[in-house]
Amino acid sequence: MAMICARCGAQNPDGNQFCMSCGTPLTGPPVAVVPMQGPPPGPPPGPPPGFAPPMGQPGGYQSPYYMPTGPVPPVHRTPWVLIIAAIVALVVLMAGCGTALAIIGNRSSNGTNGSPLSSPELSSPRPVGTPTPVGSPTATPKSGASTESNDGVTMPVPAGWSVANKDSEAIVLTDPNSEGSVTAASGRSSPTQTAQDNKSTIDFYFKQNYPDTRTCPGTTATNGTFNGAHGVSWTLCFTLTAGGHSVPAAASLFAGANTSGSVYYIVMVVTRQDNLKAYVAEAKPVLQGIRWKLS
Repeated sequence: MAMICARCGAQNPDGNQFCMSCGTPLTGPPVAVVPMQGPPPGPPPGPPPGFAPPMGQPGGYQSPYYMPTGPVPPVHRTPWVLIIAAIVALVVLMAGCGTALAIIGNRSSNGTNGSPLSSPELSSPRPVGTPTPVGSPTATPKSGASTESNDGVTMPVPAGWSVANKDSEAIVLTDPNSEGSVTAASGRSSPTQTAQDNKSTIDFYFKQNYPDTRTCPGTTATNGTFNGAHGVSWTLCFTLTAGGHSVPAAASLFAGANTSGSVYYIVMVVTRQDNLKAYVAEAKPVLQGIRWKLS
């Protein structure tokens, strides 16, 4: 009977005392088979302990102050992020239709009729053909002030204010404390539109997008001028809602047009419904410095 070497597995003739292949004795206690080094049979093991962070996770030290990506703005600023986004969307849409927004703001509860923009100190008796802004009683600009301009309008940017959005027709500024924003826009209208047509277009857009839009209590639409542009001033109250936040906002608007209706003029100031009076006063240097380029 052939004998199998316990070490190398070679077959040897019966009676051999040593393996013909490896020389291992074939008599005596069998040589134990040395098991293969490694894990026992079974499914492949996972990565060694301590070396299996999820894919895509940054290696190295993980700070206990680590915050996940996608930061959320502080709660007290979130409403103004919503308002600014709404203004930008409004300007882009209306500019594409040949009209744009003028001023979104708020009406104080005991304010006078009309829009804060129709105030004599913010208006000019000059005709549309001479788009020179009303001069400010304080002619010396603050340190750090600059000017922003596009194809249709030029407006001052006081120290601390910043440009939130700008295209060829509209410029949106925000104040240092993010209390609201001021927008000025001007461009060609095709087909031609009167100031009243521009007002109607803006009213229609607001009512479509903000169902509770209404004329603010104690206000009426008034005809007048804004820094040389003839048009209509009025104030709308509405609610901005997004991400669980609801903001009582108001749009104090000015919509104008040149004599032929081929150019529109819009100015817009945005803030809370309880903050208009103070905010218009803060934005006065911006409003008085708006200059129309098209006539």
